[in-house]
Amino acid sequence: MKEHNNEGFSLVELIVVVAIMAVLIGVLAPQYIKYVEKSRVSVDEDTADTLLGAGYLMASDEDYFPSINPGSKITFARNGISIDPAGDVTLTSAMNEYVDGWHNGRVKSKTYSTQKYVVEFQGGSSGSTFRVTGTWQPNP
Repeated sequence: MKEHNNEGFSLVELIVVVAIMAVLIGVLAPQYIKYVEKSRVSVDEDTADTLLGAGYLMASDEDYFPSINPGSKITFARNGISIDPAGDVTLTSAMNEYVDGWHNGRVKSKTYSTQKYVVEFQGGSSGSTFRVTGTWQPNP
């Protein structure tokens, strides 16, 4: 009679391996989620910094500066990047020149999901200093 040599894993061995994998996933998943959120926060902060830098460039560029209206704003929020007043040709042209792909910018992190970053152009009338400011604000 032929002798059968059973090779392979038993059901108990497979269950032990699956249990070990489940424990590892349970321990590592929260850390992974934290790292993903931390990277999203970094992306949002970098985008805000890029927009502020673009604001400074616009204010120092002779092609754009004379046409920037005090009180104009660039807003970065969950629904995207917008320009106020809407349709401002000067700011739209400058954003196209200074910020690649700005139409696709959106707040991605949970940390900033209820906030907006506003770059505002202030002053510039009758001898006052023209300033560019950027601040995170609540987004109602």
